[in-house]
Amino acid sequence: AWEDKNLVFPDLLGRPMNPMAVTRAFQSLARKEGIQESKLHSLRHFHASLLFAQGESPLLVSRRLGHSTIRTTSDIYGHLFDGAQKQAAERFAKAMRNG
Repeated sequence: AWEDKNLVFPDLLGRPMNPMAVTRAFQSLARKEGIQESKLHSLRHFHASLLFAQGESPLLVSRRLGHSTIRTTSDIYGHLFDGAQKQAAERFAKAMRNG
């Protein structure tokens, strides 16, 4: 009776899990690992933040997060672009010096 719908959190039959069940399971696991006050949605922000810290483009991050526009990503994560801008400027300056 399994229905493969390519979901991240399927139930035993492959259908979408109840969101509260996913949340409770995550919070239980986090408590067992000593992580207090954690939210599953925080992993999404961590993922995006880590990608930006590694110099990934806002367009790539936007697509990975499934945002309908890059503006959505910019509105939410724009404060993280500052470091990326500095890194890009440093890479550009290095390229100019090395000509």
